[in-house]
Amino acid sequence: METPVFETGPDRLPLVTETGRVYFGLQHSSAPELNRRVVELFEYLNRHIGFRDNESGRHQQQCFNLILRYAYPEIMIDLADLVYVQHERPMVFLNLDHIDGNRRADRNAPLRNLSDEDMNHEMEFLFRSLAHAIRHDRDLAEDPVVVRLLAESYSTYLVLTENFPWDQGLTDLIPPIDEPVLDVATGLTGFGILHDWPEDRAPLYLSDSMPFIIEALTHYRDCIGKKNVEIVDARFPDGVDGAPRFGWMQVSKFLHHLQREDRRAFLKWALRQLKPGGRMMIVDTDLEYQILKEAQKPEYRDKLMPGYLETLVDIEDKFCHNLVEDVREAGFVVEDFEFHEFFDETDAYSYYPGDTLSLQFLGFEIVAEKVM
Repeated sequence: METPVFETGPDRLPLVTETGRVYFGLQHSSAPELNRRVVELFEYLNRHIGFRDNESGRHQQQCFNLILRYAYPEIMIDLADLVYVQHERPMVFLNLDHIDGNRRADRNAPLRNLSDEDMNHEMEFLFRSLAHAIRHDRDLAEDPVVVRLLAESYSTYLVLTENFPWDQGLTDLIPPIDEPVLDVATGLTGFGILHDWPEDRAPLYLSDSMPFIIEALTHYRDCIGKKNVEIVDARFPDGVDGAPRFGWMQVSKFLHHLQREDRRAFLKWALRQLKPGGRMMIVDTDLEYQILKEAQKPEYRDKLMPGYLETLVDIEDKFCHNLVEDVREAGFVVEDFEFHEFFDETDAYSYYPGDTLSLQFLGFEIVAEKVM
């Protein structure tokens, strides 16, 4: 078992030193709102977490503070992806090219005796270790200050760049209706949906259970001034407290996170919450089930991005078949059911670029109506 890099005890070494507080990389950034939050976050973490007080800990402290010294503003996005949404964004790396460029421009760069290769390997390891430490420490992962700073940074970055992580195209999927629309467990797709939702469309409700997503979407909505979108905290399969009845529910790549009995409970709630004539569209795959099955082979598992496997939910075989039957059993009329088998060779889930994995999975779409 590996010795943890970070610790929270009273005898720990500081997380941030004067070497890191230079923040040389931020000095040439054109994103002051992101820069401010980088400094604020790491100073806040410095009060709660640090390094072991031994020779190894001191070396790791030195190397980690080079990350801070040469940090780029988007490091907040990379950290948030690893801490909160690695399930949706498995391919996240520290931008070592950016850090190396800042390091070469620094005339007073410390630790010049270490090669770029050695330094980069150490910094990537330490950055992932920090994300792991935060993710697995509930007090830190759910700390309101940590959540706020990472959420606002994510939102600010997307306001500046409109470089949305996922594009669902919800506006084009839904026919013009007057009744409210609910997107279930919206996740990172919510940013693009929110941006594209027309001002003259029916009210849109974006739901999620993760404080990071709720806070980031709320901040983004307020920044762009969208008036007909609500962000709601929803714990499925229980549903949305106090929500109106909807004319459309969009359920995209979510139900594979629930065990079958919980999925059935969700479908019953959805039927109650839809207006008569309302529709639910389900888009999903059994990709993660197939990855979990293949990951039983050590040679396959060892290629996967560290931390990704633990984000997956082990559901039953025949998920696709069971789901369409459960939709009917809940009382819906299935208007349309399409499925396709996909084969792919990709490094999208691999730690090393070019280290491809074979994927074979089903993708499907269900449109179901509440007739009474």
